[in-house]
Amino acid sequence: MSRRHVVVVGGAGAIGSVVATVLAEQGMRVTVTDMSDTDALVTSLAGDGHAGLRLDVTSLEDVHSALGVNPSVGRYDALIYAAGTNYTGPVATTDWAAWDRVLTVNLRGAAYVGQALAQGLEVDPRECSTVYFSSTAGLVGEGGASVYASSKFGLIGFMQCLASEVAQYGARVNAVCPGNIDSPMLRTLAAQVAERNGVATEETLTEFASSTAFKRLIDIREVANVVAFLASAASTGMSGQSVVIDGPPN
Repeated sequence: MSRRHVVVVGGAGAIGSVVATVLAEQGMRVTVTDMSDTDALVTSLAGDGHAGLRLDVTSLEDVHSALGVNPSVGRYDALIYAAGTNYTGPVATTDWAAWDRVLTVNLRGAAYVGQALAQGLEVDPRECSTVYFSSTAGLVGEGGASVYASSKFGLIGFMQCLASEVAQYGARVNAVCPGNIDSPMLRTLAAQVAERNGVATEETLTEFASSTAFKRLIDIREVANVVAFLASAASTGMSGQSVVIDGPPN
């Protein structure tokens, strides 16, 4: 039996790279796509047969070439959308250029990938799993997060629609909704929130970490392990679901 081939879109980022690492550790063959260089990451992955590809998720042509009918990455069994960016600020002072950037990467890029997947499945129906990175911010909004939350709420709606459409081909689509992950993006967000509130960044990070009964941030590997399960054939009974990776409420 051939090894399961998983494509990680946005795989050179802090979260995507850990996801790629965990997938490889579990014996899967990984193709990492990103705007950044992927060579060092691909070389570091356990096992062999891994590859890297430059991919701009804001380019419909790029996405279809890589992942659609006759995909340049080759036939794949799972697809992870880990590309994403963030912006924080009140609605009253929304930076609309930032709005466009966040929605373009977090939602439109995800939709491009979904369209490429759907068209590819029409000509090559198969068991295939897609996992989108949403967020707990895609389930419950909060002040200062309107742009990011809009992208992540929208992504869950898109995921559910796509899951219904590709089920006929034997494919499935789910989303993971992590809470506060200990990542560079969260630390940047904490610095921005701290500046807006006139407090220290570490104080804001402590507040983030105390938002659940865990009293800590979620480790990226904890998220990657759930993603790996959803990407595997062990999760064939799940589609259209939003899986929360977070601690219980206080």
